[in-house]
Amino acid sequence: MLKAGAAGHPTIVMLHGFLGTGGDWVEVARFLQPRFHCLLPDLPGHDGRPLDPVIGEDPFAAYSGLLWRKLEPLLPPRFALVGYSLGGRLALDLACRHPHRISALVLEAAHPGLPLAGERAERAVVDADWARRFETEPWPRILEDWYRQPVFASLSDEQRRAFIERRSAQLPGILSEVLRSTSLARQPNRWDDLPRLTMPVGFLVGRLDGKFCAVGDRMAGLVPNLTLVKLDGLGHNCHALAPEAVAGFIRRMCTAEHASS
Repeated sequence: MLKAGAAGHPTIVMLHGFLGTGGDWVEVARFLQPRFHCLLPDLPGHDGRPLDPVIGEDPFAAYSGLLWRKLEPLLPPRFALVGYSLGGRLALDLACRHPHRISALVLEAAHPGLPLAGERAERAVVDADWARRFETEPWPRILEDWYRQPVFASLSDEQRRAFIERRSAQLPGILSEVLRSTSLARQPNRWDDLPRLTMPVGFLVGRLDGKFCAVGDRMAGLVPNLTLVKLDGLGHNCHALAPEAVAGFIRRMCTAEHASS
């Protein structure tokens, strides 16, 4: 696991998105490490090792539990939790399951869940098709299609090529298993849980990411202690393209409990 900053400082755990690695947060952590101890884990199945069996009727909960068992022995009693996209969905799940451990929760472009059965059914079909394509189509050429999805529309050709190059080292067979287990269709609907979170909650999104700007607006109407920030000129990958600005927001969200640290 990658780490940044001295262990004696307040801990921030930073969870990357689907296809990524803990290294995606290195530049953000570089701006935080003078005051914070940052842990940058690879999510299960993203470290080149086969995914442990995720079975049962609730594979998302099983995957989240697998991540927690990996992290928990390394964590202090209280820590801040940051997550992007899939990592944000997992961070929210962990915050709902272990709220007494989380000093602050920062979500970047992360969805709290689909409340309607019809929405979940539609998403299940989409993600199952992507998982099949990961297993059967040429790698890494399939990444070109992945990064042509509407949510990544703000990427320039150069930025898209850079993401594809970084992700090409991943193993598509393992990633297909991760996608099946962590599909938004399988994620618990956490909208009703959001108002019950007592820790400071931050939601970060690029203004060009219309889908998640709408998610952030809806969350802001439900969570009294939520801080919503929209970064100009950015889309769905704020931490990759503006690490200093993202670090500034994380620092702001994580300072209240540790103001004297």
